[in-house]
Amino acid sequence: MDGPNICFRGFANETYYILAEDKSRYADFTGCGNTLNANEPIVRRLILDSLRYWVSEMHVDGFRFDLASILSRDQQGWPMASPPILWDIESDPILANVKLIAEAWDAAGLYQVGSFVGDSWKEWNGRFRDDVRSFLKGDTGTVRALAFRLTGSPDVYQRQEREARAKHQFRDLPRRVYAQRSGLLQQQAQ
Repeated sequence: MDGPNICFRGFANETYYILAEDKSRYADFTGCGNTLNANEPIVRRLILDSLRYWVSEMHVDGFRFDLASILSRDQQGWPMASPPILWDIESDPILANVKLIAEAWDAAGLYQVGSFVGDSWKEWNGRFRDDVRSFLKGDTGTVRALAFRLTGSPDVYQRQEREARAKHQFRDLPRRVYAQRSGLLQQQAQ
């Protein structure tokens, strides 16, 4: 944590960011070296106030949230079944008519396409995009993948199957912590 205090680090580092267990480094669920602690009450208020300002004063009519699954993580980085910030955004009266698009995964492997919290959120489906892109580029072996996406992929169709799969995935999510910037997994002792 050497260097100048930039942004929220100097105000309340442990409040604004998810830190590694030893508190000496930032948890990296974003792939950018730090992860905002979005479900902490003060951070939730900052996010909501910012969104409200952009809608009411700047007339923004929608938002796409990159790596939106980080918004579903708790203070230790574990996925939450009912993340307060996502429900706050969805239920806010000023934000009621804006478009909400979630890139429903994060850089640490949490993939929530088809199971992202709430009713107002629309999901960006990266696997579908990747399969279509590969097919259009003419990559080998892509016809089958694209056919699967178009005719029965559970992350595109079959809401009931998506919900059951999401519950199973959520329950059995491995307990992992990503090391700062190295990309290496460390098994966390239970």
